[in-house]
Amino acid sequence: MIIPDQIELWDKKHGDGDHEGLRHTPSPLAILVEPKFPKESLILELGCGVGRDAVFFAEKGHQVTATDSSKVVIKQDDEHFADSGVKFLTLDMQQRFPYDDRTLSVVYANLSLHYYSDSKTREIIKEITRVLKPNGIVAFACKSVDDFHHGSGEEVEKDIFVSSTGHVRHLFTISYAREILEDLFSIEHIDAIEEKYNNEQTNILRCIARKK
Repeated sequence: MIIPDQIELWDKKHGDGDHEGLRHTPSPLAILVEPKFPKESLILELGCGVGRDAVFFAEKGHQVTATDSSKVVIKQDDEHFADSGVKFLTLDMQQRFPYDDRTLSVVYANLSLHYYSDSKTREIIKEITRVLKPNGIVAFACKSVDDFHHGSGEEVEKDIFVSSTGHVRHLFTISYAREILEDLFSIEHIDAIEEKYNNEQTNILRCIARKK
C-alpha cells in the first residue's frame, strides 16, 4: 500500500474546524522549547496547523514563518492572526524549503513529522539540517509507539499505520528518533510522555537537538 497524501484530509479537518479549540493556547512543546531558543530567533515552523505556537513564538520576540500543506488552514491563520507579525505560508515539507543553506536559527514541528515513510522522514531531516545555521535547533514532537493508535489500521512500514479513512500515523520510538538524527545533530532533550491533545489522551515523543 502506498502511503496516501494527507493534504486533502487536513483541508477537510480544518474546514470542519476540528482543531479550532486549540487556536489560542500554545502547545506544551512550545512552552518547553521556547526558553532554549536564542533571542529573536529566525524560526521556520513546519505544519503550523491553527497557528497557536507560531503566534506564541512571535509574542516572545522571534521572527516566525509558519507553514502548512493545507491551504485551508493557512487562509484561516492569515485571517485570525493578521496583526501577529507571523508570516503564514503554504508549504509541503516534502518539497525543498524556500531558504538558503544555513540561514535559520530554529526549525520547529509539533505533531507534523509523523505522516511520512521512513525514507521521506529522513529526507525531511536532511532538509532541516540544510537550512539550519551551525548550532541551530530542531525541536519536534511526534506520536509515539505507546500511543493507542499503534496497531490501528494497516501497517504499511514498521510502525507506520494507515487508517480506514486514510489518516497516516508514523509512530516514533526514542531509538528511531536518535537514529535519524545522530549523524547530524546532538540531542539535548528527548522523552516520551502522555499528554492530552484535542480532548484526547495520547502519547507523544518530544525531541530537542542541535545541529553539529
